[in-house]
Amino acid sequence: MANFLLTVFLSFIVILVALLVFRYISPPVYRVEAVNIKRLLESALNSDVTSADWDVFIEIPIRHDSELEQIRRECAMLTLSEISERQGIMIFSATARQKLMDFHKQINQKIEASGSNND
Repeated sequence: MANFLLTVFLSFIVILVALLVFRYISPPVYRVEAVNIKRLLESALNSDVTSADWDVFIEIPIRHDSELEQIRRECAMLTLSEISERQGIMIFSATARQKLMDFHKQINQKIEASGSNND
């Protein structure tokens, strides 16, 4: 009987410690920032963005920044009609390239504005 109570008590302690560890250690969060999108757009404009990178960008919502989310949505819409894939590299039409340049400019302005706010 004593062994049973000791086993139950130790099990309770182990489960309690595990719950506390899980409570304070959260899973990693994929958080896209403006500089990440800027680099992706630069790769796209240089014709060396992979389909995997592009798919990750357009598939994961950006909940913390509505402006970046709008750019992501518009890029996803471009994917439907203005972008194709060839050997794992994304190929952009002239219309898509112009939109990407506009997005790149918009993101540069956002980065500059946030940089001046931090000073």
